[in-house]
Amino acid sequence: MKSQICWDKPVGILATGLLLLAGTVCPLTGEAALPTHPVLSSSATDKNPKGTGPAAVPKQVTRPETGRENRESVADKIWNKVRNGSVPGESAQNNRPPQTSAAAGDSNQQTNHSSAPASVREEHAAYPEPATPMQAPAGYTEAEIREQMIKKYTRPRPAFRRVSGAEAGTDYRPGTMDVKIPILFFPADEVRDVSETFQVNPDGTLGTKTFGNGESTGREYSVAAQKQIQEMQKQKPQPAGKNREGNALSGQQRHSSSGAAGARQKYKTVTVQVNVPAPSPFRQLTSGDFRWFTNSKGHYVFALPHSLPQDPLKGLPAEGPMVIRAAAQNEFMAVSMDDPSDTYYYKNVDTFPTYGKAKPVFTETRKSIQGNDVNIKYIRYFISGQYCLIVDGSCERAGKTCRAAVVFPESKQYEYLPKALYVMENLKAI
Repeated sequence: MKSQICWDKPVGILATGLLLLAGTVCPLTGEAALPTHPVLSSSATDKNPKGTGPAAVPKQVTRPETGRENRESVADKIWNKVRNGSVPGESAQNNRPPQTSAAAGDSNQQTNHSSAPASVREEHAAYPEPATPMQAPAGYTEAEIREQMIKKYTRPRPAFRRVSGAEAGTDYRPGTMDVKIPILFFPADEVRDVSETFQVNPDGTLGTKTFGNGESTGREYSVAAQKQIQEMQKQKPQPAGKNREGNALSGQQRHSSSGAAGARQKYKTVTVQVNVPAPSPFRQLTSGDFRWFTNSKGHYVFALPHSLPQDPLKGLPAEGPMVIRAAAQNEFMAVSMDDPSDTYYYKNVDTFPTYGKAKPVFTETRKSIQGNDVNIKYIRYFISGQYCLIVDGSCERAGKTCRAAVVFPESKQYEYLPKALYVMENLKAI
């Protein structure tokens, strides 16, 4: 009996040791069975992309055991280390998932930004996002103002001007004392100074520029221009009001009530040189310059100038459809009616002389007071030792041809040219 009891004690001690060993190994085995490769979930990373919020909770995913080397469980590996004398706590600590923090997220973002290419960092620094939309220049540059003024005051050279100097356009009506004259016989245009005064804006521009929508994002300007616009926006606005052209100042030009006292708006006068028509040198016609003359033989009536009083045909036995008046050998006029049925006076022969090889310096066609087309030729001719101007006109009516010619020295063209053209427009067949 004693021998049996003595044997049971070693067996009980051994069983107790195995139980203690199992109690020690089982917790280690359960802890080591945790996954060793944590992966952050997409939802956690989406909510905190920059790592500035609370630490993201890792999503634990266990890797499937693939391959022959993975068939040995983690508990078996720990048990082997225990048998080899390794500390169980070290293995468990090494298998714990790493902790992530907000500071770690910030440092990772900074590292990613610093690792960007140099060209990207320079572009990001050169084009900062503007806090407010950039305002384009308030007005025009001086060069733009000059171009606008030149276009404004420069007029196309008309083909005809009136005796008064005004332009003779489509509104001209024949038969008036303010008869139209070809621009060829007017003096050359004069160069004159034209000035206008404009308001000076804070950015140095002049006047007020109008845009399509009144806004500008600033993206269409270069980097240097954007800096200038930003500096322009920092400057103090100008007093509210209107410029001298009556245009209301823009919001950028209005001065707040808290601005500096005594501030005054600046103005600048811009002067340009433009070509303007010279004053008319022609003498204005009056009703006392003519008397109406009727030729019953030629069946016409016309305005006879008082400055041509002499009648070279006076006293001649034959008086017919031609009328001649003169003041000198190179200062006279002739009016006639060519009628194909006339066989008594001129036997249907052209009564007007030719001018040799002289070529007209200008030709035109205008309407008479009766609505007929009057073909006019301006011929420069040398008569009696000086150059003269011949104004020759003709028009057809009812199968007849009315002819008129006025000859005068070029030195007297400012007096006679309006008279000659007035005669052409008022030649009437009766």
